[in-house]
Amino acid sequence: MKILLLDPPLIAPKVVWLASIGQVRLGAHLHGEWCIGVGERNTVLSKPEDMMPLLPLLEMDRVRFYGHLYKVAQDHAELAGIVQSFPEALLLRFSFESSVSDYWPMKAIDWIKAAGKVTPDVRESLSAMLNKSWVPQRLRQRVEMLVKHSE
Repeated sequence: MKILLLDPPLIAPKVVWLASIGQVRLGAHLHGEWCIGVGERNTVLSKPEDMMPLLPLLEMDRVRFYGHLYKVAQDHAELAGIVQSFPEALLLRFSFESSVSDYWPMKAIDWIKAAGKVTPDVRESLSAMLNKSWVPQRLRQRVEMLVKHSE
């Protein structure tokens, strides 16, 4: 699915929309929460399951995505904290906890490698993947390496 980084972002009364993925918009409330919007319905991103429509973000280079967030934050003082508040851990956890193939977990691992760090909650999701019977050897090895180097 095509990801469009909105430059300039679409500024609505309470939300600044920063990207679109198909019919789904990704935005930040002016009070700091991230949300997705479909039509007139907005959902605050608060748990891993909320991140399902955002999985295609993992197909984008992490540096490019965060570069967009930094640019928006520089151009809009009211959004200064958006980079730090993006719920990346929820996105990564959802990719590891809900996948039944290696596609999304492998993309998530690429993001982790680009970030250079693994948070404790993401490490927990990675460790849980090692107990899933469907995980192919190639993914299992990458997960084991990440878990080992993040301790």
